[in-house]
Amino acid sequence: MIDAIRACQHHEVGLTWIPVSPLWRTLRKVCNTHVFASMKLDATQYLRRNKIQELVANVGESCHKGEAIKIGQAVFDTTINLLSNTIFSVDLADPNLSSAQEFRKIVCDIMVEAGALFWILFSTLLKAVSRSLIKLLSQNCFW
Repeated sequence: MIDAIRACQHHEVGLTWIPVSPLWRTLRKVCNTHVFASMKLDATQYLRRNKIQELVANVGESCHKGEAIKIGQAVFDTTINLLSNTIFSVDLADPNLSSAQEFRKIVCDIMVEAGALFWILFSTLLKAVSRSLIKLLSQNCFW
């Protein structure tokens, strides 16, 4: 578990981070029943359509101006806004607000930290496997 998640005890109450447990089942049930139920999603379909239209309009505007399109930023903003509109009825990733840019940076920093942790674990495992494989291949060469 990365320190950024432990810092505010998100690993104890965050649906993404907690292990399967009675709390996890309760939170998942609440999400399935009240947030992501078919009727709720159908009722807010216009919000999702609106966010996709905004994405297409922003891409079109950038193309018209001859500007490069930051695909990662555009997808991040659209995804966050889709989720935040579904849950909170507000855009969390308005590119004109400094708080949205700060939020994006925090999320990216957490992703980088989490990725670094997994890379460290993966590279450690890879070293152990490669050492064993080299030893095995070397033994076969000298027998």
